[in-house]
Amino acid sequence: MKIGIVGLPNVGKSSIFNLLTRSNAQVANFPFTTIDRNIGMAPIPDERLDKIVEITKPRKFRYAAVEFVDIAGLIEGAHQGEGLGNKFLAHIRDVDLILHILRCFGEPDIPHTRSQIDPTSDYEIIRTELLLSDLEITERRIEKIYKKVELRKELNVLLSIKEDLSKGKIPRTKPNNLPLLSTKPEIKVLNIDEDGKFPAPIPGYRISVKLEQDIIDFPEKEKEELRQEAGLNPKGITGLIQLALKKLAIILFYTIKGDETRAWPIKKGTRVFDAAGMIHTDIQKGFIKAEVLNFSNFISTPDFTQAQQKGLTKIEGREYIIQDGDIILIKFRPGSNRRS
Repeated sequence: MKIGIVGLPNVGKSSIFNLLTRSNAQVANFPFTTIDRNIGMAPIPDERLDKIVEITKPRKFRYAAVEFVDIAGLIEGAHQGEGLGNKFLAHIRDVDLILHILRCFGEPDIPHTRSQIDPTSDYEIIRTELLLSDLEITERRIEKIYKKVELRKELNVLLSIKEDLSKGKIPRTKPNNLPLLSTKPEIKVLNIDEDGKFPAPIPGYRISVKLEQDIIDFPEKEKEELRQEAGLNPKGITGLIQLALKKLAIILFYTIKGDETRAWPIKKGTRVFDAAGMIHTDIQKGFIKAEVLNFSNFISTPDFTQAQQKGLTKIEGREYIIQDGDIILIKFRPGSNRRS
């Protein structure tokens, strides 16, 4: 699960990456400060895990995390290789969700690639580059299979996609074997001045990198008040992570076995058998059953053994679909070579 941070140069991509991942990627007031992508993990803020840890008092615990990729700024002509565009577009192709950072601040010491700061126009530039890149890939594939009768069905799909892309539209059909950029889910992130006064004519998640940097050590309640006063999203970076998880349909489950309590991110609709493989391949191979206690029931009886005695836990087989907030104890046969 990777989330890519994209946008024109000098819009605040690396600064947002640093806030998300608590990293120290280079930030400077000139274009293309980032050439090679920066990759970092962001812990997922989790009040449920905090509560579980408070109750169970494990020796160690671990938050779930999501991977962010800080991709160098794109410019017009990126699909033709301008500004190392082909390399940067390949980096975008590798992610599951795009955070599209739009500059909504007028700092004269930080140059902009265009004469006027216009987030709507900036957004269209990047979207156009993604569409044109997809069009080139689609046309190359069409040329390759055009005379192959056995691939006529795929050709018809590609011709439909080409028609949409030629009109500047996101394709209505997503081919299985073509890594398109324009169809990836995205979140528009408005990087606004710390006073929230910049007129942003485009909807998106409102955040101020400058304000976040200034209040990084403030109490959370005070942070929320300052963000609200500036017309920003009150949850700041935390809210952005939560929105990204929602966009990707990611939920969390928990394990509290032994001396470690841990949160795990999974795609909504995942079987418990597949989740067992995330924990350890041996657990999946030797899977017998899963005992499941949802967080809401755990809070009412904050002890797994007591919950078992009260009949609040459920015994589930490998096809059980994990629900958000499930606390799971997997019973397995050690040393098993059994396959799914």
